[in-house]
Amino acid sequence: MDFLFIFSLFFEFLALFLAFYFHNVRIFFLSLSLLVLRTAYLFSPVFQAHLFLSLFLPLIFLLFYLKNFSKFIFSWQNIQAFLLLILVGVLALILPQNTHFNATNLNYELLSFYTPLNELGFVFFLLALLFLGLRGLKNLDFIPLLTLFGAYVSFLIKEFWSFKYFEFASFIFCFILLFNAYKMLFFDSLTKFGNEKKLSLYLKNKEEYFIALLHFDELSKAKESYQSLILRQIAKILRRLKAQFFFIDKDFILIFKDEESALRHLGYLESLLKNTDLNLENESFKLEFKLVWQKNEGNLWQNLQSLKEKLLKT
Repeated sequence: MDFLFIFSLFFEFLALFLAFYFHNVRIFFLSLSLLVLRTAYLFSPVFQAHLFLSLFLPLIFLLFYLKNFSKFIFSWQNIQAFLLLILVGVLALILPQNTHFNATNLNYELLSFYTPLNELGFVFFLLALLFLGLRGLKNLDFIPLLTLFGAYVSFLIKEFWSFKYFEFASFIFCFILLFNAYKMLFFDSLTKFGNEKKLSLYLKNKEEYFIALLHFDELSKAKESYQSLILRQIAKILRRLKAQFFFIDKDFILIFKDEESALRHLGYLESLLKNTDLNLENESFKLEFKLVWQKNEGNLWQNLQSLKEKLLKT
């Protein structure tokens, strides 16, 4: 069990560092709250510290998942979160040693089928879990639900109550931060399609393939705010095709393994775009597009240059 304690402590510091480095404010404060709550174990017995943590952990997680944070960690808008954690840190040093606090956290056998570590804390946990679960159904985001459960799991099993606190939420935070970093490095933020780095990686060691370039004139003429709206709608349409899409310099790149596959998919794509209207500010319109393709003629840069030359001739 000491391994799990060291495991979670290591990932709490790692998540805090990664959240600071990648400017993820919410995960930064959630990771910091896990470290602050651990101060309860500095001068108090493990079980008494467990009582404190099991009571305050669901409340803090729920609050930080609902709070609107500033984009910058050290800003006046986030000062309330820092002050709250300072207050919680002070309480973590005082309350677990208070006999009255420990007595009020004793179980009253309200639940016949299950004996939690702290019934009041368990009720808070269930309510927070329910709220985050309903919110997750609405937003299709169950990460908050998963992290809360991972942070609370050691309080749910009686055999773990005599051991030091461990959790898995920080491990999930690290995975999310590293995965988001991977997406930022290899994927376009608007279309969610792979960028030039991802395409280069995908084509590595591939010699026989066909490459196509899809160009929309409106993207270079429209305002930046309109470009974002247009790109999202185009990407939504293109996802109907089971093909490898990439987005480079406002052009969509498609990769096919053979000529037959290229002809089939590009024919369907051309027909789909001609018969699809886009909506922008309650107005419906058709996009002007150009589609060129060829067999691989060299490296990626040479292929793109060749396709752009063909684009100018069409």
